[in-house]
Amino acid sequence: MTKKRVAVLGGGAAAMTTAYYLSRTPELRAEYDVTVFQLGWRLGGKGASGRGPHGRIQEHGLHIFWGFYENAFALMRDAYREMARPKTMPLATFDEAFRGRDLLAMQDFFQGRWERWMVPFATNALLPGESTREPTTWEIIEAVLRVAQQLLGKVKAHVSLVTPVGGSLVAQGVDMAEGERLLAEAHSQALLAAQGQALAVSLEGIADAILAAIRTFLRWLWNQVAYLIESNFLLYQLGVGLDFLIANLVGILADKVLTNGFNALDGQDYRAWLARHGANPLTLRSALARVIYDAAMSMVDGDPDRQLIAAGSALRAVMRICLTYQGHVAYEFTASMGDVIFAPLYEVCRKNGVRFEFFHRVEEVIAEGGPGKKPRVTRLRIGRQVDLKEPAAGYDPFVSVKNLPCWPDKPNYDQIVQGEQLLRENIDLESFYTPWKNVAERVLEVGKDFDEVVFGIPVGSVRFLCPTLLELSPAWRKMVQEVASIETQAFQLWLSKDQRALGWTVGSPMLTAYVEPLDTWADMTSLLPREGWAQPNAPLTVAYFCGPLPGPTVAPPPTEHGYPALRKELARQNALNFLRNDIGVLWPKATQPNNPPVFDWTLLVPSNEGSGEARFDTQYWRANVDPGERYTLALPGTREARIQPGATGFENLTLCGDWVDNSFYIGAAEGAVISGMQAFRALTGKPLRIAGEAFWYR
Repeated sequence: MTKKRVAVLGGGAAAMTTAYYLSRTPELRAEYDVTVFQLGWRLGGKGASGRGPHGRIQEHGLHIFWGFYENAFALMRDAYREMARPKTMPLATFDEAFRGRDLLAMQDFFQGRWERWMVPFATNALLPGESTREPTTWEIIEAVLRVAQQLLGKVKAHVSLVTPVGGSLVAQGVDMAEGERLLAEAHSQALLAAQGQALAVSLEGIADAILAAIRTFLRWLWNQVAYLIESNFLLYQLGVGLDFLIANLVGILADKVLTNGFNALDGQDYRAWLARHGANPLTLRSALARVIYDAAMSMVDGDPDRQLIAAGSALRAVMRICLTYQGHVAYEFTASMGDVIFAPLYEVCRKNGVRFEFFHRVEEVIAEGGPGKKPRVTRLRIGRQVDLKEPAAGYDPFVSVKNLPCWPDKPNYDQIVQGEQLLRENIDLESFYTPWKNVAERVLEVGKDFDEVVFGIPVGSVRFLCPTLLELSPAWRKMVQEVASIETQAFQLWLSKDQRALGWTVGSPMLTAYVEPLDTWADMTSLLPREGWAQPNAPLTVAYFCGPLPGPTVAPPPTEHGYPALRKELARQNALNFLRNDIGVLWPKATQPNNPPVFDWTLLVPSNEGSGEARFDTQYWRANVDPGERYTLALPGTREARIQPGATGFENLTLCGDWVDNSFYIGAAEGAVISGMQAFRALTGKPLRIAGEAFWYR
């Protein structure tokens, strides 16, 4: 049987998922011949990483897997099992590659100063990626009400303490009985339904009864404690937490979200939806309501003053993160994302016969149509960026760091004919804006070089790479106009003191909702053993900071060769400004003794023999500005503009990515993996179970 030749464009999470599933069985390998065309020297897309000086890990930003990423975890379990590394190698198994994290944190500006929320999550016995049962509607409602009762119990325990007056705490009695009764009534009804003890015909009545009780509870809550919480941060946290939880549940029941689906809410902003269902203005201004905007960097053009996110997408993400995680609320990688995710996927796909064409830059996807005929992709213009010294052997993309195969931060120049020139001129072959000219152009033709195309390059690139598709398809024009993306920025620090010595004393957190635009920080010190630092001058702490980079709605054209350098310098200045003014809130012992707001630059490792801010030049920072690096947003009213992987309007073209209609929408690895699985189904017509599809993603 003649194999179908599939050209996969791009090497991010979605494209690699598609390539993996197309090649994972002998039967599929007999049916499909898969080639991945990749710009530059490494896979990973927005999740790419590289090893820099001292073998240090350099990421595009902060990357984790949330504990509910069932499909992404299942993919990686399969990949590690099939990769079958020797047990003597590092990261030989799935369990070695992921480490659970249970502590999240937020900063909230309260009464003129930054206060901190610490949110520990309990672990459970579930194994990520091995879920076979999805929670029912009523189990979710019961869980929300159970957590609300726990919060109310904490309010009751602390409500007698208010702001110190005259140096002593003043007792203040509050009648809690009515609030306890309302929540107990609602919870008992939900428990009956969750346990299957209610007749189907009575479930609507139960929902109405719960809705009435919790709406009354919201009014009671603010009548009782509003005058206390604005002067006591603990009560503020508990009151706002209760209000946030119950307002979400009111909206879920009132809008019948768990039967009509989350997508029905996506025409409105999440905060506006919460306000419509009774959330207090104090709650809407709090870190708790803000955190999903910061975590998803959901800001129009990256502007922190223009925060918007589709209500259904935000609600789905919040519920999945908090209520359906497996084992731990989040998982970090025990090396870089490239090492843990994309190296195993590359090794397994190669083992399964997938070919990889590195240094192949997609220049144009050309489609043709005619009267009465469905258009199709007929040609692919692909620029070959370099000549390999041994083309028959192909390109070996890895370097070894402590016996682990890793992607380097630069190409392996010794394998490239033009390697010395690339190094001398500091050419970035991954940049959309590079002045480097391709050494040759390949024009692939349908029927001769490929039969099917999987387009896995982010939406920001479509206007530049697919002009004929936009000309032929109004749906594609609508998608490009409405599905938004933004630039992002990140920096990493290596320091000579541990977290406690820096002034952070409450565990190893991931923190968000801090000052804009660098609103998110994570302690990543656990990665240091996988880096290549030599003792005794090895760092004791590594920290990642990231956030949106305010900028243009549309990426500039490729002729703007100087654009990346300008934006990277802006990211550098933003990082320095953060360290001059804002680091002391997180690390109070990391500032200069005689100038407390300003970071102590001598803490940075390694030393470049410089002084002051010049020491920052030894660290790592970046601006993600290429069309393919921009972060996809789930803005209200834009879901309808997305195209499903198998409904492109072109007979031999399938899509995948976090920007397509994958029913997840927020930019995340799980949405990308789901889209890759959907692309596999669309291309092959074969079944493939997507965890959560029957409930969360329909």
